[in-house]
Amino acid sequence: MTIRYRNLGAGRRISSIVFAGSHDASITSGSSSAQTQDLNISQQAAAGVRFFDLRILAEGNKADGMSLKGYHGGAHKSHKITAHSSHTNAAHDIKYSTSMKYGTTGEKLSTMLEQAKTFVSATGEFLILKFDKCKNWDLIAQYCTSILGNTIYKAADGQEFGDLSLDELGGKVVCVFSESGLQEVAALGHRDGILGFRNLKGKNGVKPYEAGYPGLQYFGKGGTKTWRVWATNNMKMAENEKRQKKLMAKMANSDSENVRNVLGMMYWTSTGTTSSIRVRNANMWRNSGVKRMRDLWKNGLETSISHQLDAAEIAYVGNHEAGHRMRAFFPNIIMIDFADTSKCQTIYELNTIATSRLTQAYETYIREDG
Repeated sequence: MTIRYRNLGAGRRISSIVFAGSHDASITSGSSSAQTQDLNISQQAAAGVRFFDLRILAEGNKADGMSLKGYHGGAHKSHKITAHSSHTNAAHDIKYSTSMKYGTTGEKLSTMLEQAKTFVSATGEFLILKFDKCKNWDLIAQYCTSILGNTIYKAADGQEFGDLSLDELGGKVVCVFSESGLQEVAALGHRDGILGFRNLKGKNGVKPYEAGYPGLQYFGKGGTKTWRVWATNNMKMAENEKRQKKLMAKMANSDSENVRNVLGMMYWTSTGTTSSIRVRNANMWRNSGVKRMRDLWKNGLETSISHQLDAAEIAYVGNHEAGHRMRAFFPNIIMIDFADTSKCQTIYELNTIATSRLTQAYETYIREDG
């Protein structure tokens, strides 16, 4: 079965659905402690991934040229060169590395953008590309605008990203850059298709929501303690569950009136330095692991519902396609390694649970309110 999010209703808001995110989406080869995916961007999108975590650098040498690629790990010291790009048809000052110190490089950025463009054009679906910890930001932005062309999503001033419908995002690739990355982009902004992202996770709680921010505002963080090299796969999974449960509760219990526009990002991944990512991931997706993932996600949803009921802040949203819905913060994006159709289908099915539970909560609130 091919996953199509527009089947949920073209009027559904992006912050009211649950979809799969690909962790280190470009790393389709490398050592067992570096590789995170088997499928390329096109194949992941077809499987059901809608959010892609990308880190980009330039790799190569003067003699053979260089390419912008995804990476996972750390590169050797970078060099500077002025070089011509066939994708932008212009010369650029580029920082490049000849090789990786540790980790690996992955798919070419140009290939990934072409695949994303082809997918949304053929299906009318949306894709979100999140660029973080990159080098050559200005060149990356120009790649995005030149290669994606009219499929890149251009944001209007004051548009709340969480309020966008699947219809408004349909057939578009959304490119979001980190705040530090945006500062290095000279002439392109949200009206050109280069949006920002803000993680509202702060050191001591939740950062304030910025109304009218031109881009994605989300809450979440992945990772387990890398120094615990003795930890078993089960210990890693338990550590991740504890961390994610605590994180989701922070945002779900926020009293901000804008909390419902924040996208929750839950990580069903675990971090290590030497052990096989594939082996750890397989453990997280066995039958008991899938149940634990569902339970972790449900806990985030129920925490949000409980807080809203206690605060008498249930909000009704009527939509002839989406039906009766509450607006609530919950984990919207579930980040995974080694994305495939089975994992994405499991995540897609959470939308049925969300709709049913939110409708039930709203109707209960109305009855109790008289």
